[in-house]
Amino acid sequence: MKNIELLDEVLLSKNVYENFKVQMENAEFASWLTSIVPEVDDCEKLNQDNPWHIYGCLEHILRAVEEINKQTEGLKPEDRRLLAYSMFYHDMGKPASHIRRFAKSYGREVDSFFNHNKKSAAIVRRTAHEFGFNESQVNQIEKLVYDHDIFMFITDEPESNPHHKKLTKDLIAEQMTELASVGDGKELMQFLIMIGRADNLAQNPEMTGKSLKLLDKMAAMTSEMESPAAGIEMQ
Repeated sequence: MKNIELLDEVLLSKNVYENFKVQMENAEFASWLTSIVPEVDDCEKLNQDNPWHIYGCLEHILRAVEEINKQTEGLKPEDRRLLAYSMFYHDMGKPASHIRRFAKSYGREVDSFFNHNKKSAAIVRRTAHEFGFNESQVNQIEKLVYDHDIFMFITDEPESNPHHKKLTKDLIAEQMTELASVGDGKELMQFLIMIGRADNLAQNPEMTGKSLKLLDKMAAMTSEMESPAAGIEMQ
């Protein structure tokens, strides 16, 4: 079996974390994968000392792939693969974005990863063709990874944070229009919500209840909307 086919088999399995660990014991496979995405090793070393996380970076990534696979069982094989790899990439930029900072809300220093979505999207752009994705698919994975944390800045409750936006259909329509630059805006919005849900389900369950409710509300609103006209491709 070719290495790409083996990675596909692992990333689309029900036990992604355990299967990935087994395959990384194969020196040939591990060397092949880390020659393309050396950030895998960096993620393995990153513990994620933050109340939102119960896993180290790489385990979180792989648990999140497991969670997206649960949601995509009814989708076309090419969409399932695209979403599994989107999840595989979504936090690969964390090691390059890692800082320690004092968090007043927690009363201690924590690990933070500002703009890791940008670093992760750059890794997609650099490497995703190596896994057999065409340019259109790379554009879609790159955009989904870049936008995967937008839910952190959306709220359906009144608050004073100037960086947060109120959840409305207009806000969803705006995001769908952005996504239409690389594909079907409504479909990609639904994919993005699935990614957000998988990401949350692989985090600390004591922290994610409100986020998951928000994602469910966004999914219901999105299902009632029309897909925007396709836009220009990403530059």
